[in-house]
Amino acid sequence: MRNIFIYIKGVGLRALPLLLGFFITFSSASSRELRWEDVFKDRPIYKYIYFKAQYTDERGFKHQLEYWREGMIKLKRVTDGSLELYVLKRGKKHLYYIVDKKRGILAKASRQTLYLMGEFSYNWNSLANNLHKPVGPYKLRKLYYKEGKIDVYKCDWYMLSYKNNIQRICWSKTLSIPLIIEDKNKRIVWKVDYISTKPFNENVFYINKKGLFRVNLDKEASPSAD
Repeated sequence: MRNIFIYIKGVGLRALPLLLGFFITFSSASSRELRWEDVFKDRPIYKYIYFKAQYTDERGFKHQLEYWREGMIKLKRVTDGSLELYVLKRGKKHLYYIVDKKRGILAKASRQTLYLMGEFSYNWNSLANNLHKPVGPYKLRKLYYKEGKIDVYKCDWYMLSYKNNIQRICWSKTLSIPLIIEDKNKRIVWKVDYISTKPFNENVFYINKKGLFRVNLDKEASPSAD
């Protein structure tokens, strides 16, 4: 079983960054620096949120993302139709289920286990909000652009600079997600194409385990698994 854990960590988890949205912007900005937590708050006004988005990863590859959220208790993300991530609240904790359809694997883990494995960005906020707070110093400012809009949902522009990166984020307060992200060359690297806030069928959070090789990473990562 130890070999299975090494496979999941060394190969299966390489695909996990595809489940994340991003980091993040340019000029006409306020001189006042803002705190990440004050801007990118996880406070959507809708209980149900579904959207489709397309994004470009750091290597230049394009991906499709589908996203379902029910309040603060359930989250599902499907990348390129084959990599699924479920975050389901059980008591006071969130459990993470990763389904790799191409490899036929279902991996289950707690947040603590993912942290011990070096997957520091896998928490509720980064996955639900599709933004990951940069490690180390950053500067975040308000951009005085015309507000963005996808359908009836509006967003405000912000500039984030960290290390050698500059990106623009159009953040929707009502949905608690970015609707558009541009890189330092003004190329769109994230864009939401469709949004619905209507209730959806609870079956969307059902994990079909049939035919999948199941791995409990909490057990595999424990010292007794050696």
